[in-house]
Amino acid sequence: MRRGRFWGKMLAGLGLAASGMGTAQAAWYQAQTRHFTVYSEGNDQKLRGFAERLEKFDYLLRVVTRVTDPEQGSPVKVYLLSNEAKVKTLARNPNIGGFYTTSDRTAFAVLSRGAKTSEFDFGAEEILFHEYTHHFMLHHFPAAYPAWYVEGFAEFFSVIKFPKDGSIEFGHVPLARAPGLVLGSPYPVKNLFARDTDGLSLRDGDRYYGTAWLLTHYFQYKADRRAEIARYLKDVADGVKNMQPDSYFAGGLAGLEKDLKAYMRHRLSASELKPKELKIDTITVAPVDPAQGAVIEDELRLINHPRTEDLPELVTAIRATAAKYPDSAYTAALLAEAEWAAEQKDSALADADRAIAIDPKSARAYAVRAQALLEKAHDSDKAEDWKAALTAIVRANRADTEDPVPLALFYRYHAMRGGKMPDLGYDGLYKAFTLLPQSPDYRFSFAHATALRGDYKTASILLDPIAYSPHGSDMRDAALRLKAEFDAQAEEKGKGAPPAGSPAPAP
Repeated sequence: MRRGRFWGKMLAGLGLAASGMGTAQAAWYQAQTRHFTVYSEGNDQKLRGFAERLEKFDYLLRVVTRVTDPEQGSPVKVYLLSNEAKVKTLARNPNIGGFYTTSDRTAFAVLSRGAKTSEFDFGAEEILFHEYTHHFMLHHFPAAYPAWYVEGFAEFFSVIKFPKDGSIEFGHVPLARAPGLVLGSPYPVKNLFARDTDGLSLRDGDRYYGTAWLLTHYFQYKADRRAEIARYLKDVADGVKNMQPDSYFAGGLAGLEKDLKAYMRHRLSASELKPKELKIDTITVAPVDPAQGAVIEDELRLINHPRTEDLPELVTAIRATAAKYPDSAYTAALLAEAEWAAEQKDSALADADRAIAIDPKSARAYAVRAQALLEKAHDSDKAEDWKAALTAIVRANRADTEDPVPLALFYRYHAMRGGKMPDLGYDGLYKAFTLLPQSPDYRFSFAHATALRGDYKTASILLDPIAYSPHGSDMRDAALRLKAEFDAQAEEKGKGAPPAGSPAPAP
């Protein structure tokens, strides 16, 4: 790899590191790789090549950051829809061409199979590479980072080229950001350091992301300036109070901006990795089961955090499709999940039981059954009801030991029963968190459980990726408030005083 190793590993060494939607009509195909499951609407002859490039990209990130645990975490699911309009409708956002998020079971990305209309557009691969870099960073290097660095890091790896000689090129200029940089001028560095992405106009957002990329690129290739950014990022991650960014950079932020503008006027370098030991495991491509294919788009609507008012219509759509496939445990379990989300609880339990009768190893169906029985046990407080709920949780876990949902339900079971949380309860929640650390729900739950055990400092640190997210949300605000509570409790504990209040297990 020329031009040196990616300096992010050095930092890690320092401690960082419904219109258009509905029942699908076209056939779906699936490509399974080591780290990804890719679903494509229609017989896409390029699916295998797409999946192979994803694996090469994962390899690139692991090499430059020296991550050596390729088996850690659940595979990311990628859905390639037939057109961009479907993506926008699913996202409920007319301004994006793809997105990444998590459900309670998996991390997934949704993109369009359509080709770029020009080199200045965002292509599906660029969007996915950007989002997967966020995913990778959250999994392997979760910490507090400045907003510009989170986005700059992802932009740095968004444009990847795969020459025929087998090499992998990265660090190229994201041309989709070039107009904002060249015509609109870079976003002011002082403002870049002072804010996140909230409230930015489309024009300023383009400048913000472009300048974040440029600054990340600058520190990658200007070896004599890396110590400055390394010290700055470390102090951010360590929670140093009252930081003054001017003091970290030669000439302050004004000098850094001047240097950055001069840097932009020169030809910018890129890097090339020539893999010597890259071995792509077997990639299997096969048609998706027709019943599953028929509900994929509705399943995406269900797992992409639907609005409450949309749930009844969604249940009706899934129920209509499930009726066409009466022997499918997959559609029955999905219907049960949708009914549970819509608070149609009796129907949810009935359809979960129907799915289990078809497939006694349906983890998803057992999970819905467990939630229904947990609620019943909580209301009745009868020993036999608690036992039935626990049995359903255990069977869900046995059906799929890598599904985080039953593991989290096991912790919830003990929290709802009250009393001292057994170590097995913590262990279950910990494994759910490690399987999907990108999930803010699991991160919150595990932070709360960690605080319950008295480790307030670690609990606070666990919340950093949410509390310092570049994007504002109610969850970010909640993380900031909870961090303040944990920090105060950690300080009191450090003084030898009993903590002011103790959190109870989160049900």
